[in-house]
Amino acid sequence: MGIPGLTLFLLMLGFPAPSLLLPARPICDQSVMDKYIQDAGRAEREVEEMCRTSCDLLEPVTVLDTKVNFPAWKAMERSRQAWEVWQGQALLSAAIVQVKGRPPDGRRFLLQLEVIESYLRSIREILRGHNAQVTPQDPDPTPRLRVQTVQKLFSVYSSFLRGKVNLFVSGACQASAT
Repeated sequence: MGIPGLTLFLLMLGFPAPSLLLPARPICDQSVMDKYIQDAGRAEREVEEMCRTSCDLLEPVTVLDTKVNFPAWKAMERSRQAWEVWQGQALLSAAIVQVKGRPPDGRRFLLQLEVIESYLRSIREILRGHNAQVTPQDPDPTPRLRVQTVQKLFSVYSSFLRGKVNLFVSGACQASAT
């Protein structure tokens, strides 16, 4: 039967593929992050185009403040950086679910919201691949924002990828290379 045949047989029986049982591998190819960042920028521009004036959300959502103090970030412990990225990902995921439940202008933004939701799942897997564990931190919460428009939500998502996620992944890759 061979390995490919065995894998197909196990999949038909409902078992996960052997490769799915392996832990996630770290992704250190910058082109992967660049693709996510480019797609986020494209989605942000599409939403700006759709919302020439304003596309107010039916209720504000809470997201991570994406501003990065670069010297403070570099001095920060990796566990704290990981925690901030996990927090940002979790807040954005929750915000997307909330907005998808009651989207402004009916179904107009559902496709873009679903794409962001999918990418945030991928970001979670990238973080897991870099052993970015979610560990309880001190009670000092990361700064947050209340977002009231679709444009701002997409802007925060794009900034989050360009900033904290990209910095964390590139730092993790540099650390693993040494």
